[in-house]
Amino acid sequence: METVHITIPATFGYEDIPTNVVQTWITKIGINKEKADKAKLAVMEICLNAIEHGCNNDPNKNVAIDIFQQNDNLIIEISDNGKGFTPTIPQEFPPTQANRRGFGIFMAHKLTDKLEFPPSDKGTLVRITIEVEK
Repeated sequence: METVHITIPATFGYEDIPTNVVQTWITKIGINKEKADKAKLAVMEICLNAIEHGCNNDPNKNVAIDIFQQNDNLIIEISDNGKGFTPTIPQEFPPTQANRRGFGIFMAHKLTDKLEFPPSDKGTLVRITIEVEK
């Protein structure tokens, strides 16, 4: 299975790297522009969350991104080695949590075909699925 693995420092400004790689892969497999733009925005939001919340914007920590195809889906897995959290996807906009957090997860959920939080030994793992239309 062809996989692209990227590791970026957990510092704002590097989130464009995985976004550009996702754009390249999406172009390669022929996903339409609207869906491609949504996927790129979702990847950026999750990478920003990993940098800010997972790694506290610490350049000594890393965010890992794996991109691969599985059946007719493009899978993007973004992980950090932070303290982890119990994920909940806000069901309405704006999120109603007292601390007003959750915009990035809400957006990524709405912009992708599937957003999951598989168990992880450390930190947080987010799996984004983009269905490739035939």
